Amino acid sequence: MKKLIIILMLFIATAAAVNTVSSQQLNFPLDTLIKDSNYNYRSLIKFDTQGYLHLVNSSQFSTQSNTREIFYWTNKSGTFVKTKLTNNSIDDNYAIHDFDKDGKVHIGWERRDAGNNFQLIYSNNRNDSSVFIEPIWITTGGVNKATPFMCAGKKDSLVHFVYYTFVNSVVDYAYYRNYNYMTGVLSQEYQMGIAETGSENDIECVADTNGVVHIVYTTNSSASSPYALKYYTFSNGVLTEKPTGVNSNAEYPSICLDPKTNSVHVIYRHSSERRVYLLTMNSTGVFTTPYPVTASGLGYPSYWRGFDVDETGRIYFTFQNSNATAPKGFFLVHGQPGGTFSDPILIWEDAVNYLGKGSSSVTAKGNGDIAIAFDPTASRFGTVASDIFIKKGILTISGIEENPGVVSDYSLKQNYPNPFNSTTTFEFQVPRLSAVKVSVFDIRGNEVDVIFNKEMQAGVYKYSYNAGKLSSGVYFLTLKAGSFTETRKMLLVE
Repeated sequence: MKKLIIILMLFIATAAAVNTVSSQQLNFPLDTLIKDSNYNYRSLIKFDTQGYLHLVNSSQFSTQSNTREIFYWTNKSGTFVKTKLTNNSIDDNYAIHDFDKDGKVHIGWERRDAGNNFQLIYSNNRNDSSVFIEPIWITTGGVNKATPFMCAGKKDSLVHFVYYTFVNSVVDYAYYRNYNYMTGVLSQEYQMGIAETGSENDIECVADTNGVVHIVYTTNSSASSPYALKYYTFSNGVLTEKPTGVNSNAEYPSICLDPKTNSVHVIYRHSSERRVYLLTMNSTGVFTTPYPVTASGLGYPSYWRGFDVDETGRIYFTFQNSNATAPKGFFLVHGQPGGTFSDPILIWEDAVNYLGKGSSSVTAKGNGDIAIAFDPTASRFGTVASDIFIKKGILTISGIEENPGVVSDYSLKQNYPNPFNSTTTFEFQVPRLSAVKVSVFDIRGNEVDVIFNKEMQAGVYKYSYNAGKLSSGVYFLTLKAGSFTETRKMLLVE
């Protein structure tokens, strides 16, 4: 019998191989958005075109779903202001927000109807930025709708909704429909394919500036195509499927657009490898081969509610890991499509005061200007609680810079400057896809730092290394790739 996933699933930990993650930490200020006796979770944060932040979340008392309400926050006044969108004894959940072509806020979420079935409802603040209209029912009928997602058109007056049905002992499907907020016309319901809901937002959509809607979802346990990654577009009343090339092992998909080029990016987790992969649609409308952007052995990277691209084309995504045998915490990964991605950067972890980790999301603008929201869980006042924190700042991209090209052999060049004070730069090249490890050893031969240890594509790389945690002295920089090893002597001075 099918069951909706409840919040306690966030605590599940499953064994995986241990892997070393980056020693980097995201040293942005920690802002507390919510800290009370409620379970505040499923937060989603976004920048608008003016650089203000907007966030939506669900909140409930302990595990009592009939107390669950929807909240909206924005810092347009200089500090975050809260708006309570619902106030009832009905279960409201899965809040999603987006901005239309005029910068107005649109919010969709899931609510139980009079027949105790989950349906989609929707509101906006087009008439008054401080007041949202009475919710409009997007779906009705005696069938549960599950894990919905919403996006607003950037060229027209449509808001777009994607969702699964959820019926016991019956084949379920993925659906799309739209609503015209100017005319009040609700479109027909478009059926995309057989699919089962997963645990979070396994179906998402995004609208580009040309009026095209891009949809991605996974079939999950569908018998016809288990865990296939599906992609559709909707334009001028026509729903069209395009192959992703991923026909199995796909879960937790998310989609975003490059703000300058409308390029489509999709990430998903491989269901057996537990690695995150990236696909990008090229100029001819064909998806690239999935590219791994995390190493194996990171536990179960999960519960991202959204990822983003800044104006330089750099991708940012977050995940949490609660796995007992892998590094725990909320993490950030970033990189250029087709290039090298960073090792996971620890955003936050507090194993003393918090029992688990919920969802996270990241939004980006400019050159490395990002904001991250995340929801750790705790036991407080005799019940389960969850807080929402935000970290915001400009991420200085001082790591790997890749220069793809023809490379004939491995090599590691001397770092510069040398001697150096705190920061130095080195270059190396890789002739083919290789497992590359770059480490720092002290004069006694002890490995004192692992700069990175990952698979890397062929190319020439430049890396800015900060040795601030080391004391002054002689060190050795070593590159290992297969049977190849090369070492350079470095002198760190204060």
